[in-house]
Order: sequence, then structure tokens, then C-alpha cells
Amino acid sequence: MEHEESAQPVPDTSAPATEDVAAGPTGDQVVDEVLEVLDDLDGRPLREHVAAFESVHGGLQDRLADGQR
Repeated sequence: MEHEESAQPVPDTSAPATEDVAAGPTGDQVVDEVLEVLDDLDGRPLREHVAAFESVHGGLQDRLADGQR
């Protein structure tokens, strides 16, 4: 007896385009200043993106650490 599997839709795992993501103030001035690095990321060369993400990641980690003290 053959068993047919029903076709399952493939979920869309693509990230939304930058312009589709609403960015606004977070209510935390330090976090908002850290995130400003990402504001002009589209206009920067791709090779600079990693450094920008690392900078933001480090800044957010520092802010979280400050909140735990």
C-alpha cells in the first residue's frame, strides 16, 4: 500500500525588508543612542556592517549589564 504525503506549505523564513521594520524610540536613551548606528547602515558599504552590528551588540550588552548592577 502506497502512502501519499500531503504537500506541506514551506514557511517564508526570509527577513522583512529594512523599510518594513518600524524603528522608534525604545524609551531608554542609552539604547536609542546605541541603535542610531544602524540608522544609516543601508548607505554604508557591506564590509562595514559587521563592525556596526558588533558595536551595537556590545553597547546593548553593556546596557544590560548596567541594569543588573
